[in-house]
Amino acid sequence: MRDPRLADSEGPRCSRKPKRVVPVPHPLQPLEFHLPGLSAGPVPSLHEETINMSDMNLLTRFMLQTSKKMSLHPKRMFIWQQIIPDMAARREYLMHLLLALAGAHALYESEIARTGTPSIGGHQLTPSSLDNPAMHDLHRIIEHHQKGLKGFREALSDMTAATAEYVFCGSLLIVAFAFASLSIRELSRTEPALRNGDNDESPFTDWLHLVRGLTSVVREHWFTLKLSRLRDMLFYEYANDDWRHTLSTARVPRLTNGSRMVLMFADGAARRISTLRTYATTLSSSPAAHEANPTSTQYPSDTLTGEDDKLNQEEYSKTIDTLEGIYMRILNVFHFAESGRDCSALRDFQIDLEEAAVLSWPHMVSNVFISSLRPWDQVEIAEGFSYTILAHFYLVFVLFEDLWYINRGFYKEIEKIFRLVSDLNNDRLLALMEWPMAVIAANREE
Repeated sequence: MRDPRLADSEGPRCSRKPKRVVPVPHPLQPLEFHLPGLSAGPVPSLHEETINMSDMNLLTRFMLQTSKKMSLHPKRMFIWQQIIPDMAARREYLMHLLLALAGAHALYESEIARTGTPSIGGHQLTPSSLDNPAMHDLHRIIEHHQKGLKGFREALSDMTAATAEYVFCGSLLIVAFAFASLSIRELSRTEPALRNGDNDESPFTDWLHLVRGLTSVVREHWFTLKLSRLRDMLFYEYANDDWRHTLSTARVPRLTNGSRMVLMFADGAARRISTLRTYATTLSSSPAAHEANPTSTQYPSDTLTGEDDKLNQEEYSKTIDTLEGIYMRILNVFHFAESGRDCSALRDFQIDLEEAAVLSWPHMVSNVFISSLRPWDQVEIAEGFSYTILAHFYLVFVLFEDLWYINRGFYKEIEKIFRLVSDLNNDRLLALMEWPMAVIAANREE
């Protein structure tokens, strides 16, 4: 089975800046990093067709370390270890992207080694935690990424069946770096004005535009790619709706020794989908919806305004449907017996989760929903609800405790969303964030 084509508010408001219209960024623009200044001279530029010793070190790191930690499943781990490096050696833009990803992994590992902080903890990289050489490394990593993305755009504009495999390889590297960027961009918090808002506490959302902007690569050359060396990146055994027939309340083997976080997720996932649906029905511009209980002060309706209300409600419903499908795939995997693989029970569970393609949800939500994730200074109740749904999607990532580039950054992003929603002073909306916050807190308390 293949994954589908990877294919007005209640209560007082805090003062905010005047609203401004911010265009949706082009999906293949570089991710924005605002770097602290350096005190030890300029960073050497990356010259065309030049790979220096620092780059050789990054390549070695990728071959020996990073490639082994990009997937949990052996067949996809092989692609990262053997196929992708071979393809990068044939296309310079792929090598730039590969080196950028290896550099991001190096920064991640060096911070873990320096602080002793677990990869799933709340500590984030900060400018003060890095010495000057590490800041030089960060500049170089970002320059590699931007050069690689420039070459990728050129290859994408001239893609044929013969080059589709290389372009798809580039998309895999770009997506992985986009995920990893959520952690390493904490390095740039000394400067505001990030792409999606002027508040440096605003959640990052440009990575979603970047990831979704790559879907066309697979769609256009599906029949070529499914025969290519990268075909195992497209097919996932449990990426289906079997949960509709097999999910039950019977004994759940994998919860016997589950962590507090896993147990809390499994216990609350279905109910939280229901509460999101219930709240979505209150986002109505229909007079009838407000007349149902006009004197109630405990449960006032949260209204949407404008001509697109009906469309927004439809999109909310579709997006929650997608979230439910992903959650149900996860709950279904909880019911699997242990596979007998030679690994820990936790890793065994994560391998089957990967095989259920639950990480592919960014490709499954609509551009309309992504566009509703407006900048911090434009967030009202409706947009706050979009961010709340996003936080529920982010819980999928924190279940992958053994994937360095996925797990860590999303703890911080969920906390940012909680603060954003808190600022709206809407108790009902804030209550929807209690469960995501409780899930991530359960992991830290262990």
